[in-house]
Amino acid sequence: MYRIPTLLTVLILLLGASPLRAAPFCDPPVLTAVAIEERTPGFTVDAEYPVLCRAEPSRVIRDFVSNTIFDFKKVDPGHDLSVFPHPYELLTRYAVWPTAEGRFVSVKLHVMAYTGGAHPNNWPMTWVFDMADGGEITLNRLFPDREAALDRVSALCRKVLSASLGGMLVPDMLDAGVRPVEDNFKRFILTGEGVAFFFAPYQVAPYAAGEQVVTIPFDHLGGLIAPNIAAAVRAE
Repeated sequence: MYRIPTLLTVLILLLGASPLRAAPFCDPPVLTAVAIEERTPGFTVDAEYPVLCRAEPSRVIRDFVSNTIFDFKKVDPGHDLSVFPHPYELLTRYAVWPTAEGRFVSVKLHVMAYTGGAHPNNWPMTWVFDMADGGEITLNRLFPDREAALDRVSALCRKVLSASLGGMLVPDMLDAGVRPVEDNFKRFILTGEGVAFFFAPYQVAPYAAGEQVVTIPFDHLGGLIAPNIAAAVRAE
């Protein structure tokens, strides 16, 4: 007697031993972008930021941009060009790096603010979000042994920047900017190559050198990255 295979049996035969892929955490990681434009005789605001596919990270980014705009407007609310003949400006632009399977999404916001002086101030703001729970991957969450990790990261960044800055190298500035303390390395993202650390103008070199970034490959940080994060990154 022959039995008609059930649908489940057919699927098992077709799939064989192939591993089942987990469903993506959310897709696409960026749903849309928000643009804020305001112009008065004394001010220009031109801000953009992403809306991610989870509500928690989107609120964090939105609140940061809103507070930055609020603080910018407080600098000189009555500015009308009568004393200083140039408008004040605030600009933000963003970039997003999802990891291959979407577990982690990194966001970098470039902020430029001009409120007088010889040139604008520029600085990076970064976040790494775990799309499994919407939480932020802080430096402490990335590196359980923060002291050992900062010592390693500091030494590697010093080596790279000492070579790449060339004529812009100012040893005292570099020494201060890469000291193994949390504030010097809190602006980072996760990429396919490793952990990228961003340094604002003046942190490690003169303003003319611009923003600096050092990407440290994951294998150079072996044993220092939190096991659950390292496992997820390796799996991707």
